[in-house]
Amino acid sequence: MIEDEAHDAALVEHALKEGGFDFSFKRVDTENAFKEELKHFQPSLILSDHGLPAFDGFSALSIAQEKAPDVPFIFVTGSLGEEMAIKALKTGATDFVLKHRLATLPPAVHRALRQAQFRVESRRAEEALHSSEERYRSLVELSPDALFVQADERIVFINSAAVRLLGAASPRDLIGKSIRNVIHPSSWKRFHQRIGQMRADAKPLPFLQLKLSRLDGTAVDVELAAAPLIFEGKTAAQIIAHDLTERIRTEGEIRRLNVDLERRVTERTAELENANKELEAFSYSVSHDLRAPLRHIEGFVEILLTTKAAELDPESSQHLHTIAEASQKMGRLIDDLLTFSRTARTEVNKTCFALDDLVRNAIRDLEHDVAGRRIEWSVAPLPKVEADLALLRQVILNLLSNAIKYTKPREVSCIEIGSLRDEAEDVIFVRDNGVGFDPRYAHKLFGVFQRLHRSSDFEGTGIGLANVRRIIARHGGRTWAEGELNQGATFYFSLPRTASLVTGNTVNSNR
Repeated sequence: MIEDEAHDAALVEHALKEGGFDFSFKRVDTENAFKEELKHFQPSLILSDHGLPAFDGFSALSIAQEKAPDVPFIFVTGSLGEEMAIKALKTGATDFVLKHRLATLPPAVHRALRQAQFRVESRRAEEALHSSEERYRSLVELSPDALFVQADERIVFINSAAVRLLGAASPRDLIGKSIRNVIHPSSWKRFHQRIGQMRADAKPLPFLQLKLSRLDGTAVDVELAAAPLIFEGKTAAQIIAHDLTERIRTEGEIRRLNVDLERRVTERTAELENANKELEAFSYSVSHDLRAPLRHIEGFVEILLTTKAAELDPESSQHLHTIAEASQKMGRLIDDLLTFSRTARTEVNKTCFALDDLVRNAIRDLEHDVAGRRIEWSVAPLPKVEADLALLRQVILNLLSNAIKYTKPREVSCIEIGSLRDEAEDVIFVRDNGVGFDPRYAHKLFGVFQRLHRSSDFEGTGIGLANVRRIIARHGGRTWAEGELNQGATFYFSLPRTASLVTGNTVNSNR
């Protein structure tokens, strides 16, 4: 073994012993030492690391091919990229094994030794075929695949693997029979045409998939290849058939498992949808049923404040005002919950419209909320979009209201609405110079009842942004936000572009 790390060599030696090999083992780590050992030590196998400090595996492979061409050469390395692996195999390496997967080394060695033996036997057989057909027969008996020879449309030779594959007791059951007896009727025309073409071209027939017929009449799927041959002085064809039964069974099992997986996913999806529908119905019912007691609270508080105001001390009056305010806040929360619930059940009716008009109308609708404040609006040209107009209006109103609310401490509130575009989607953003938020908690912004500021500082129910996310998700889009404390915030949402939308210049969005 060519290896500069003694510990790695010891691990390799241990893996081979665990694999049942009885062997003598020598390690070298220089080019001169490797050449010297090849003079005195005739290895059955050469293992080599890929990179050594002063000697690399490809140089060792070149030397091995010159000094011991029949000895299998396997790379045992810590890493070998796809390009280097291809180079190794093309250069003549028998195989490669990664050091962190030494459990695969014994099988690789078995294959390499078998391949080496097969190459040696093949060469000897080729030399002997000139004088003895028996050498040929001995060689093909080593093949694990079915092999038979046809001449004059009859089977004249067959190996043991083919006897087993075709369900015969001995070669005598098949020798002399028509080749048509073992080719399944559904494959005969294709086989006959390809064999005829092979003879006409005098070139081997590459592997093709077809069926053979066993003696009991059952069919077996095989990969079959053929090559021209002179057998006992006659023009013949050597046919090799590889049994595909196990591979087809495995592929069928994989398909069955995939179908079962798809069925389970469908069932789980249906269960989840039903659970969501039940939850939405429950939320709607609870929210709706809470309205009556709230109306009672507000009504009776109003009666007390109107009819008993003169009899109430200041503290009691303040308590009643607090109850009224809390009741009103609860009412707003219920309204928002109902809106959130309806959003999930409302059918999305998409139309194509100009987003500019929707934004400007929303700004106009919010004018009463900004009375007495200095707000600088900046609205860039916005694209046409394909969406549900009513639902998207809700998104725009929520985002603009959010910007208005959190810029309240500023002497001049600056709110910008713009867009970005790429090949797949339009991205709309609302940017403000407000109080911002801690970016560590950005993931909480779009959750129900999630607030990053105290309710005493900024009123709200914590449902608006959750509603934005749900609406955009139903349109197949995304929502996210960027911000810093006291440095403003930017809220984004995207809408997929469709062929019906008017295309424009593409801008890469930085998100």
